[in-house]
Amino acid sequence: MGIFDALTTAVAGLQTQAFALQNISGNIANSQTTGYKETDTSFADLVSAAGTSQQGADGVVAHSVATNSVQGSIQSTSVSTDMAINGDGYFVVEQPVGITDNLPQFNGVNYYTRAGDFQINNNGYLVNGSGYYLMGIPIDPTTGNPVGSVPQVLQFDNNFVPAQATTAIQYKANLPANPKSGLLNSTSFEANPIAGAPIAAQITGTGATLQPDAAAVGTGTVSSLTNSTTLASLGISSGQTVTVNDGTNTTTYTSTGSDTIGDLITAINSGSAAVTASLNSSGDLVLTGNNDVASITVGGTAASAVGFGAGQNSFQPTNLLTQSAVAQGQTLTVAVTGNGTQTITFGTGAGQVATLAQLQTAVQALAGVTGAVNTSNGDITLTATNPTASITIGGTASAAKFGITTLTALPANGTVIGNDVSTFTAQSSDGGSITAYDAEGNPVNVQFRWAEISSSSGSNSWQLFYQTNPSATGTQAAWQNVGTTFTFNGNGQLTPSIGGVTLANLTVSGDNLGNVQLSFGTNGLTQFADTNGTVQVNQLQQNGYAAGQLQSVAVDTQGRITGSFSNGQTIPLAEIPLVTFNGENALEALNGGAFAETPGSGAPIYGASGKIVGSSLEASNVDVATQFSKLIVAQQAYSANAKVMSTSDQMIQSLLQVIQ
Repeated sequence: MGIFDALTTAVAGLQTQAFALQNISGNIANSQTTGYKETDTSFADLVSAAGTSQQGADGVVAHSVATNSVQGSIQSTSVSTDMAINGDGYFVVEQPVGITDNLPQFNGVNYYTRAGDFQINNNGYLVNGSGYYLMGIPIDPTTGNPVGSVPQVLQFDNNFVPAQATTAIQYKANLPANPKSGLLNSTSFEANPIAGAPIAAQITGTGATLQPDAAAVGTGTVSSLTNSTTLASLGISSGQTVTVNDGTNTTTYTSTGSDTIGDLITAINSGSAAVTASLNSSGDLVLTGNNDVASITVGGTAASAVGFGAGQNSFQPTNLLTQSAVAQGQTLTVAVTGNGTQTITFGTGAGQVATLAQLQTAVQALAGVTGAVNTSNGDITLTATNPTASITIGGTASAAKFGITTLTALPANGTVIGNDVSTFTAQSSDGGSITAYDAEGNPVNVQFRWAEISSSSGSNSWQLFYQTNPSATGTQAAWQNVGTTFTFNGNGQLTPSIGGVTLANLTVSGDNLGNVQLSFGTNGLTQFADTNGTVQVNQLQQNGYAAGQLQSVAVDTQGRITGSFSNGQTIPLAEIPLVTFNGENALEALNGGAFAETPGSGAPIYGASGKIVGSSLEASNVDVATQFSKLIVAQQAYSANAKVMSTSDQMIQSLLQVIQ
């Protein structure tokens, strides 16, 4: 070692201090750069290769020291897409390698940054001030679940969110202890509005006075006849006739002059007329119809001789036609919701009904109802098999003959019909309304009303209705009971507690929303004193919405990109993953505050512990005062090394003078 070594060492000192000055200069220059991480300088000594007792300082080398792990301060901004990372982590970004058709092209190489000054560009990408494009995992706006697990460059360009049908309504209210409307008087309604579970519509005939079906019977006036009695003994000569007609067919018997009553009976029983002949215990000839429709008319030149003279030769069965309950060709129609109108035609023709027994068969065959006929008096009972169906009786026949005085029956399913709307409104309290949405996003106005059905010193009971058809008239359903009784104790608490009910197949004006859960939560319904006597609705919200188009994006409190849509909804669009590195200070710094992974940093690890703060930016971690202090130290060290050089130069000059 010698003077020249000292000179060389001083030069190295100047170089390292110049290197430190360069880092200090860069730090000060970037003291306002978003997400910038200062670069410190470390120095390492060099020693000469000599024995330990002869070693000396032989120089110095400078190294840059990254401060990637040092957090910068979080500063609030007014830009909704600005993002800062509070804690550990980096945004994943890409940089375009070119532009094609005005769209960026990427090569799939990921970079990492903490510069979160992202803004939407003209193509819907989130790009920071240095031109890096943000990557994330898209979220399905319908399900709310991430789409995949690999980050991709995010683009939000005219995003469209489909409609979501309402499936749940949150409802909280206080019911008045003394409602202005008073109690609901169910007897003033055509249908029972306070029924719980649906009760099928029923028409019950009562008080009919029809006689049971009976065949026609005719008894002759000539007694003491036997099967062997000759017709000649009765004054009947050969060639005379006896005819028996059933209203359609005629049996004719012609005497041979030597025949008997037994021969006549055999001929009638085997003839075409639906009539049976026999002798009773008094020896009278008895003619009986074979069914309840056949009539009996006896004629011929020998009719009087066997006891069926004029005025005593015509007999009728007992059935609907002969009792004048109906006339040939009249009808009875039965209309059942969902099964159309069915017709029963009266008469003696094919497929027509003439007897109570036939009517019973016809009624039992009706679709959509369970039917029965009292064959002793004619009462008809019809019960709908669908508890929501109605029954309407019509036709040209008189339904009153069968005990039916009310021609329309509605299900007792808690329905308020159009005829009763004004009465119902007067006897119930407004429960609020809300706009719900069907599967296509069409708005549906759901209105509620509360009706108190009983009141005592210890409890009050209410029932809740929703409007099904605001234009209902006549027997059309206008309001529907939800089917649950809400009972409050003397303290105004719901007993038992009811957390919610299901509005089954909720339909308003023909628009079906399906099953909607009406949730009250814990203590969501109360009954405390209310001087106004009206229902106070405290919460009424639903989860459906119409379709909408993206209007703007922002960062929410959970670090997700959310979109504000034209339908008023704010919906998560993407998750922003954060990555960390085992050796983050070994990352390679790139222009624009980005980093690339290196062997020293290791591969990125997803799931960093840091949190994203929206409408905020991370400031540079450079402390200018500290940098000025380092600047002074570097300046002094630089000057000192320069002094070493000048001193070495003087010593060399002295040496040269000795030589001369």
